[in-house]
Amino acid sequence: MAYVKQISVFLDNKPNQLTGVMKLLKNHRINIRALSIADTKDFGILRMIVDDTDKAVDTLREASYAVAETEIVAITIPDTPGQLSRVLDILGEQNVNIEYLYAFLGKSDRSVSFVIRVDDNDAAYAALENGGIIRLTANDISEM
Repeated sequence: MAYVKQISVFLDNKPNQLTGVMKLLKNHRINIRALSIADTKDFGILRMIVDDTDKAVDTLREASYAVAETEIVAITIPDTPGQLSRVLDILGEQNVNIEYLYAFLGKSDRSVSFVIRVDDNDAAYAALENGGIIRLTANDISEM
């Protein structure tokens, strides 16, 4: 099964670190589709889904950034109350552990999309598929 790949960039927690990454991506015409930043006192982790993962990873590594790729689960659900709770229930019933998640805009104002990092992608996708949750592919995200 082909999963969506997320790029994680490790940055010092000081001024202009994020600016450098954004300018580099802009200059190489790489479009960001989803983004999350987590930080500690000393460093930050920029997590993102882009329209050309291989090009972004190569570009960032050539510029000496510490980069990792992670396979994640990407879904879209109706933008109505209780839908995320339903997704969490489906995963919880199958004992799938969620490490983190973040939302991003979908194709319409009637849906919302999520990146979910879990401990078992295969189990998560099987559970979500059985629950009628729409899985997103890298192509789906690239076309948003």
